[in-house]
Amino acid sequence: MTGRGYFWSDWPEMSRQRLFRVAPRAAVVVGLCVFIGLRLFTGTVVVQIEESKAQYARVVPLVEEIHALRAMQGDLLHLPIEEAVWRIIDDLAIEQNLMSLRETPGRDTGAGPGDTALQVTLTGLPLNTMARLLAGLRDRAGLQARDCALTRNPDDPRLSDAHLVLVR
Repeated sequence: MTGRGYFWSDWPEMSRQRLFRVAPRAAVVVGLCVFIGLRLFTGTVVVQIEESKAQYARVVPLVEEIHALRAMQGDLLHLPIEEAVWRIIDDLAIEQNLMSLRETPGRDTGAGPGDTALQVTLTGLPLNTMARLLAGLRDRAGLQARDCALTRNPDDPRLSDAHLVLVR
């Protein structure tokens, strides 16, 4: 190697000329390939995002309609709130967990004026039973929990205590 320090310095003249003719073209081709590849990649990502947004826009109204229909087709909608709650509690066989069940005026609970709400206090329920109770109240009786306080049962930490204020 001579004193200049370039790797092509010791090459024959024809090889150096060929290198300097091919190297810029190769750099342009590599740059173009990278640019096109990145452009295609970002284009497909944008298309995927747009397709996901469109699919989400198609699904949202269906989900909202399902929720509305589920609340409207309950078999206990025609019953008073207290009787509907009693039927759901009986169906789940959790009467022994019921501590309190009383009506309260709606204005204290966020319900409309003149509406009545039902306060329900349950103790010692497993969370899966609590979930079934809440789903039954929503689906079968069309009830909503305006206030819900879940706490851990002091006697058994695997169980929960709940205080619900239910309105239709």
